[in-house]
Amino acid sequence: MIVSLSFQYYQPALLRDLYTCFIWTFAQANAPLRLSYEDFSIRMLEKLGLNGEISGVMFEDEALIGFVLQSRAYFQGLDTVYNGGTGVIAVYRGKGIIQKIYKNLLPYLRESGAERILLEVITTHARALKLYEAMGFQKKQLLHCFKGSVILDMGLNHLVFRESQDFKLDRFNTFVDFSPSFIDANERLNANWKYEKLIEGYQGETLMGYIIFQKHLGRISQLGVRKDYRRQGVGTALLQHAQQVCQRDLTLMNIPSEAKGMFNFLINTGLVNNVDQYEMEMRL
Repeated sequence: MIVSLSFQYYQPALLRDLYTCFIWTFAQANAPLRLSYEDFSIRMLEKLGLNGEISGVMFEDEALIGFVLQSRAYFQGLDTVYNGGTGVIAVYRGKGIIQKIYKNLLPYLRESGAERILLEVITTHARALKLYEAMGFQKKQLLHCFKGSVILDMGLNHLVFRESQDFKLDRFNTFVDFSPSFIDANERLNANWKYEKLIEGYQGETLMGYIIFQKHLGRISQLGVRKDYRRQGVGTALLQHAQQVCQRDLTLMNIPSEAKGMFNFLINTGLVNNVDQYEMEMRL
């Protein structure tokens, strides 16, 4: 029985309690998350760009039991709020906690001119899908996520890798066939270079491809190869280089289902399509 619920907007002083709730939420969902407090802080404050004005938490008495963690930016030409983390401790699920948090957040979002909310939901999480659809979210696209180690060796010893500080990412637009999702879009990366590495692959003086990744997580944010140099092992070599730098398995998130070429490429390198997600949208 819930005794006393109270909503609060996120404040920096809540970060430690939020981390405990975050880890406990995933542990109770039979999906243990091995994420240190430091990595959690980087993920939320830097990668996501957690915005306290549009993020909320729910307490029962003094215990933090649920959260909606959001960022905001112009994305695809729209004033977009991105939900980068939602959770409720197991014993409180099915009691409308997320709806209650959004009931507090939505009036301000609408008044402030936000045009939509985006989020991702794992395709097998039927309860979460039902919840968001009931709230007014609609499926926008299917996204594939990958994890693992690159096993294919193309032997591209002639490729030279250089770490770059030229963060004008629009110069890579012709190297890719699809736009990154919100969390890996150029706008977010340009606010997070402290924790991202940009590596360019060269043959002589010719820029063949690039890769952007978070060394501490092995998470690939962007990967692209010049169209006239594809199917020559450049993408594989870039992934292998990132793997050597990170010294851990790699993770790539949110590859659109329409990007068949990228999907097949990642499978062929030895990575595993371990999770699929729906990107969902609520127009405000």
